[in-house]
Amino acid sequence: MLQLTAAVRHSEFVGPETVLQVLDAPSIASQVRPGQFVMVRCGGLPLRRPLSIHAASGDRIALLFRVAGTGTELLSRVEQGCTVELTGPLGNGYTVPSVTGRVVLVAGGMGIAPLCFLAASLAGRREVILVHGVRCSRDLYQIPAALRELVQDVEALDNVKWLQATDDGSAGAFGSALEVALPLLEEAAQVYLCGPHGMCVAAHGFASGNGDITHQLSSVSCSPRMRELLVSAEVSLEVRMGCGVGACYACSIPTLQGRRKVCTDGPVFRFGDVVWEDICT
Repeated sequence: MLQLTAAVRHSEFVGPETVLQVLDAPSIASQVRPGQFVMVRCGGLPLRRPLSIHAASGDRIALLFRVAGTGTELLSRVEQGCTVELTGPLGNGYTVPSVTGRVVLVAGGMGIAPLCFLAASLAGRREVILVHGVRCSRDLYQIPAALRELVQDVEALDNVKWLQATDDGSAGAFGSALEVALPLLEEAAQVYLCGPHGMCVAAHGFASGNGDITHQLSSVSCSPRMRELLVSAEVSLEVRMGCGVGACYACSIPTLQGRRKVCTDGPVFRFGDVVWEDICT
């Protein structure tokens, strides 16, 4: 874990509420793994904000975040050439599959931030399918030209099969990321998820046999193979954090092994170990 001041190499809005920032942070870029995060100081606010690493290579890291409050709004105003204070890399990231074969990544909303990093790291060695679901077409994410130019490893995403879904059917498939991803699981070897609590609860209900997922156009039943994949999948949790280093317990969640802190024990967990029904949002 490092504390440092990083220069902002690039900053832009890539959606109505979504910001991409590329930072010069060689000490973090050299050791970060997909799924890990940094705590970022936002203006003069006392508490830093946890942000997933979106991409990293060479001397640079990229952050992709939604403006959702005072802290992220202040961060979104930081211009190129200015600096931000970071602590990281923090947490436990995703693990590389030990088996070959298809890998399916299910991203809901801002879950695309860490899963793009993971997809880029896996591309070329196996078939990688990244499913991104959002509310409507204006929320869909396309890799910005500046990110391709400044963070070279992003080019690996050209080898990823990218599927998009919208809740209102305005672009891509009509439905959620989970609905689109489920039929792909029969031929998958490993599954990774990151998204809002509702998406994860739906996946848990599906894997638990509490009913089928009803797609806008069809119904998908959970086979034993799909259930096994979902239970053993890795999921990165999106929760509020205080300190980011395990001191305050603000981010603790219930698991089958007892309460665990997302900042230090996670943010990546085995999907089947999380007690989804008891997580408060």
